[in-house]
Formats: sequence, C-alpha cells, structure tokens
Amino acid sequence: MKLFWTPASPFVRKVMVSAIEIGVVDRIEIHPTYWPHEWATHTVDFDPAFVAANPVGRIPALITDDGVALAESNWICTYLDSLLDRPRLFPFTGKAHWEMLRLLAIADGALEAMILRRAETLRHPPERSGDFIGKQRDRIARCFDQIEHAVPAFETSPVNLMQIAAGIACSYMDFRYADDGWRNDRPQLARWYESFAQRPSMTTTAPGETPQRGPNAPR
Repeated sequence: MKLFWTPASPFVRKVMVSAIEIGVVDRIEIHPTYWPHEWATHTVDFDPAFVAANPVGRIPALITDDGVALAESNWICTYLDSLLDRPRLFPFTGKAHWEMLRLLAIADGALEAMILRRAETLRHPPERSGDFIGKQRDRIARCFDQIEHAVPAFETSPVNLMQIAAGIACSYMDFRYADDGWRNDRPQLARWYESFAQRPSMTTTAPGETPQRGPNAPR
C-alpha cells in the first residue's frame, strides 16, 4: 500500500496511528505529498502521482494493493481495519456505531478549525482576519467540550478510532496552540490523554515540520 503523506498533518497521523494499532504499518509505503526539494521552500506543487490518486488535493490518500485510491482519513482507517479478520478500531453496530461517527465528526471538526486558524494566522497582517481566527478558536473549544463528555466511554472500551481521533486532536492543540490551555476545565480529557499519549503508536508518530526518517519514511 502507498500512503501520500506530510509530516505535520493530523489526518495523516490518524492513519499512521491506526495502522500501528492494527499491526499493518509495515505494509504501508510512505510517499511525501510534495516534491522532496520543496520541503525547504514550502511551495504547494503536488506530486503528480498524488493528484492522480486524489484530484481533490487533500491528504491523506492511500492506494491499496489492489490499486484502489482512497481519500479521507476515516475511510482509509476503516479500510485498514477491514484487513483484519475481525475489525478492531470500528467494530460497533447500532447506536454505538452512530455515536462513534458523531465523535469522529466532532474531533475532525476541531482539527479542521485548527488548520483554518493556522492558515489565517500565517497571512500577512493587513489581510489577516481576527474575527475569523476567533471563530475558529470558539469552534475548537466547543468541540473539545463535547469530547470531554465522551471520556467515560473511552475509559471503558478498547482502543478504537474514536479515541485515536480525540487523542490526535489533543496532540495537535499542544503542537500548534499550547498556550490555549485546552486542559482548563476539561479534567477528564486531560487525564485520559496523558495516558493515551504514551502509547507507542502516538509517541512514534509525533508531528513535525520536516520529513521523518525510518524504514517507511519518504526518500
């Protein structure tokens, strides 16, 4: 399998954490989304192979061993889970199935708001919208409040995709907006994340601004 990848994307990280938890990470070949020489210049010219796999131009994208190009992190994680005899990360049916989808949408919404906020922050000051940044900050806070209420369910279940998405949202806040103090008034989430962050799948996929090195890393 081939995964199109960038080093700081929380959605790519969701796929990598899931692959490690499932035990299929060694079957994934990582390819950077951009041409290698452009890491230093931060240009946005996509690798043509990536655009062919996902014309929308959003990462991650996975090409399966059968040649099927999949986009959107949750669908990729669900596909990886399907490689097992019994699904591990998304085994739920009935009400629990819909609760998981609800929490995934909330965690992903928080991540999208963080990315939009950062993009706006990087604009030149005359073009930057403080109101837009504030709206994204409020959106993040609302999402984290909802995740806080879900922690009791996290603590009574094996690791699943809902927990992975929540853990990556917490980590990305620490990575981009540590001064926001997301732990304030969210004691359950802070306590749960402190333990979850120590899982090998999390410690080996920490976000960064430069490519990783390792047996599956981009060359």
